[in-house]
Amino acid sequence: MSDPINDSAVSETLDELTARHKKEVKAFEGEKRGAIKNAKSRGKKGKGAVKEAEFKYEGLERDLKERHRLELQQLKYGGSEGEIKTDNGDDKIKEEEPNNNNATPSTQSEQQQPKKEEKEDLTEEKFQAAKREKALAKKLKKKNAARQKEIDREQRIKEENSKAGPSRRQMEMEALQKLQLHPRELEVEEVEADGNCLYRAVSVQCSRLGVNISSDVAGQEGYGKIRSVCADVLLGENRAEYEPFAEFGEGHGAHDSGDHPATYEQYVNNVRSTSTWGGQLELRALSEALKVPIVVFSAESPLLTMGAEHDPDGEDGEGKDWSKKKAVLLSFHRHYYALGEHYNSVVPK
Repeated sequence: MSDPINDSAVSETLDELTARHKKEVKAFEGEKRGAIKNAKSRGKKGKGAVKEAEFKYEGLERDLKERHRLELQQLKYGGSEGEIKTDNGDDKIKEEEPNNNNATPSTQSEQQQPKKEEKEDLTEEKFQAAKREKALAKKLKKKNAARQKEIDREQRIKEENSKAGPSRRQMEMEALQKLQLHPRELEVEEVEADGNCLYRAVSVQCSRLGVNISSDVAGQEGYGKIRSVCADVLLGENRAEYEPFAEFGEGHGAHDSGDHPATYEQYVNNVRSTSTWGGQLELRALSEALKVPIVVFSAESPLLTMGAEHDPDGEDGEGKDWSKKKAVLLSFHRHYYALGEHYNSVVPK
């Protein structure tokens, strides 16, 4: 009976068998590289997929090497007992076969031993391959179960939120639009929430109004320049108007989770060089620097105007069409993000 690994091995020369093995190894390595490359292209899920692919192909590589070893062994002993084929394809050389009729039981046992060991090796390899496949299937099942659990959790949250009614953010936004913005034909223009939101919103407004603060950057990305302008005013000739209202030293809370400033100079340095939140003090300083009023809309408070002396329409700010008004327009939100307060830009519809 021929070997179940590869019947063609018994009809190949050693050179042909070696060439086929090299070809199979090359094809296998190409397949492995392709599978790993495909797994890496899956974004965030790629890391797990790469590990699974590597685990799979490690097992397949062991299987391939074992098959090659058995085929070489099969070629060595020939297609049947006592036959060996030479590399150049010459006729088989028939070895002297023992007379099994006259052989003792111990001799017959010795003759059958190589096939028995080969069969045991093959059985063990199949067992290990099946074991690896089972482990991989178990791992995938566990991963899929965890993912399904997360999907179910997100669905429950979604259902609970739908039953709970509108969120505080949604209610605040609806009130802001209804009471303050829509009657003036205005709307919110969102800016990034990274601790620089006030300065980002002011930078956007400077671009809208044509106020040149920097030739290098514009829009939200000009927040760094806006911070520097604000810090210069806080340390400028009118410092005495700002220092008493700045939060620094003992008895004051920090603007954010960073280091609490011990001196006014440290407070201003935070304004200039960190992502410390800004507030009304900084808006007043920016109004002085830009020579324009800064108007803040809020759902919970009346209209707030900083630097009203720079408003040609008067302190109430209602004298002109808001789309033509030269003023920095901002919105203030208490519930826009879970992290806390947030400023956005406000623009005409």
